[in-house]
Amino acid sequence: MNEFSLFASCPKGLEYVLADELKTLGAEVLKTNPAGVEAKADLAGVYRICLGSRLANRVLRLLQSTRTATRDGLYQAASEVNWSEHLRPGESYWIAAFGSSGDIRHSRFGAQVVKDAINDHFRDRDLELPVIDKQSGVQTVQLNLAKTITLGLDLAGRSLHQRGYRQEGAAAPLKENLAAAILYRAGWPELCGEDGCFVDPMCGSGTLVVEAAMIAMNVAPGLLNPHFLFEKAPWHDPEVWRGVYEEAMEKAVLGKRRWRGAIFGCDLNPAAIRTAKRNLSRAGLDRWVKLETSSAMDFTPDTEGCGQRLLVCNPPYGERLGQELELRSLYRALGRRLKTAYGEWKAGIFTSSVNLAKEIGLRADKQYHLYNGPLATTLYLFDVYGNRPEVEAPRKPQNASLEGISEQAQMFRNRLSKNLAKWSKWAKKQQLSAYRIYDADMPEYAVAIDWYDGGIIVQEYAPPKSVDEEKARQRLLDVLEVTPAVLGIDGGQLFLKQRKKQKGMLQYEKTDSSRKERTVEEHGCRFWVNLSDYLDSGLFLDHRPTRYWIQKHSSGKRFLNLFCYTGAASVHAAAGGAATTTSVDMSQTYLSWAERNFHLNKLSGPHRFVRANVLEWLKAERNTYDLIFLDPPTFSNSKKMEDVLDVQRDHAGLIEDCMRLLAPGGVLIFSCNYRRFKLDSGIEERFAVENHTAASIPEDFKRNERIHQCWHIRHSA
Repeated sequence: MNEFSLFASCPKGLEYVLADELKTLGAEVLKTNPAGVEAKADLAGVYRICLGSRLANRVLRLLQSTRTATRDGLYQAASEVNWSEHLRPGESYWIAAFGSSGDIRHSRFGAQVVKDAINDHFRDRDLELPVIDKQSGVQTVQLNLAKTITLGLDLAGRSLHQRGYRQEGAAAPLKENLAAAILYRAGWPELCGEDGCFVDPMCGSGTLVVEAAMIAMNVAPGLLNPHFLFEKAPWHDPEVWRGVYEEAMEKAVLGKRRWRGAIFGCDLNPAAIRTAKRNLSRAGLDRWVKLETSSAMDFTPDTEGCGQRLLVCNPPYGERLGQELELRSLYRALGRRLKTAYGEWKAGIFTSSVNLAKEIGLRADKQYHLYNGPLATTLYLFDVYGNRPEVEAPRKPQNASLEGISEQAQMFRNRLSKNLAKWSKWAKKQQLSAYRIYDADMPEYAVAIDWYDGGIIVQEYAPPKSVDEEKARQRLLDVLEVTPAVLGIDGGQLFLKQRKKQKGMLQYEKTDSSRKERTVEEHGCRFWVNLSDYLDSGLFLDHRPTRYWIQKHSSGKRFLNLFCYTGAASVHAAAGGAATTTSVDMSQTYLSWAERNFHLNKLSGPHRFVRANVLEWLKAERNTYDLIFLDPPTFSNSKKMEDVLDVQRDHAGLIEDCMRLLAPGGVLIFSCNYRRFKLDSGIEERFAVENHTAASIPEDFKRNERIHQCWHIRHSA
């Protein structure tokens, strides 16, 4: 019988496991690579692979390959295929093309070249041309454009991970072939026998328990959806196919009859358990698997009469830092549960987080690196009977919430506790309920921590490239764990802000999508702040002395606030008795926020809120002002502005426009947070300029004296 050249693709990291599986299904393995396995098999072997592979994605019959990445080279390679052996005259087919190679930069162009070769093949033989039809193609030709260009016939017409039992899922489900690979690596095919016991204590929609049952009872995964494109191929042999199919059916029936073991799944989410039950029912395995709505920490399986025992679970990964922090206690509890309730078991924990895996508190015997889609993950295998519960020394009650932190994290805790005592006492005297309590006091913990009357913002400073990313991440997790405990707040009141470019799952996200508003007090004024929905809170704490200066010097003055943000300086001016205030900003969101701040302080009178491009508004304004606050952004290219604002380039013009509106005897306060900013020398020549930077930096920001610069500018006498 003819042999077929095959390529079976698989998720990255599974190629060697797949190679072993293909051998058991009757194939001869030729070569492996990160994308899959090349093999050859007879027709019955092809059928067994499509019906029985638990690990493969696509299975292709290889037709041709070439390393000549030109239009003519591809056409020549495609022309050498005997297409009438694979496609019938007049029938529909589709060309699935992927990648690019050499001169063939677009996959659609490559597909067109192959189509031309196919048409010419049938035309030269006076046969009716097959028809391209993506929706109802009887066959699928796959073109992979890479260093080596390959042409193949998709034998199944789908990825084999699509068993058919999972038509819905809980959050973040595992693909079926990855679940099977985890079970293979954990040794379940050898452990299950006829009386093995399997538990997934966080089963979600049940993928692991379904796959465990199919392996234990020798149910070929393709039996649940036994329809493949090869059945429409000209070379298909129905008799051989029937024999392979019936053989698989007999093995499944016998496997179910002989099975004396136990398979359990539990999950806290009742909806997930309901989904898992439906998946098991569709797989025809609900009689053999017991599901329960329960916490993994409370669930105790009935293992009487069972042989070897395996627990495998895929707990939440914590792909974002805030989530990972919350999950530390879960992994610690899971480790304790394994030690106390699964003392004679083997266990496998599948996670992407090295930090969380350490929290389990058990020594892994083996580790296998796999990929869950693009996410690098690790399967940690434990012989739990080889580990014993640790004897823990009693801890002081006040440290209970910080159980298990590192020595370095303990040093951070001590520093934060001292800072809290110092700055809370200082803030009370100053009538402040929003202030900075930590600013990279320890270089290893390079964060700023700001207190907002019961809420916390943690800002991470981007670590230098010389600092190991994983160490920096671990230190940030220490901060996120220690800070709420020291400050006596719920973790939900801590919000992480990161002002740096990040990759993938570590991209900055709001800690909570809901609005987290509260009011804070500053020198007798109150302000709305929002800790979650914006990168900034609505109140720049480092400008506090300037706002207080404005309050004390605004009585009877006409006050102008440019780039006003949420209008905090305007509130201070109005509270100080300003005759009028005018607040200008391009953002209606911030202007509305400013108005709310005025209402909060019960301030009424001639106070204007102007939505405008400040640069344009300044040139058109004709009123004069006694006190002007100019605090422009370093850079702005808002879609609402035709011009791009660059504070270093444009500040001289801005200041001159402001001075045109400044009344004799008035003061322009100019502030800038661009660290490399240099004031234009022409400004100092034309006007009376005083550097007020030192006086404008509040005590709680003295560790960062370059946070802004500030000048008072007057008309020359």
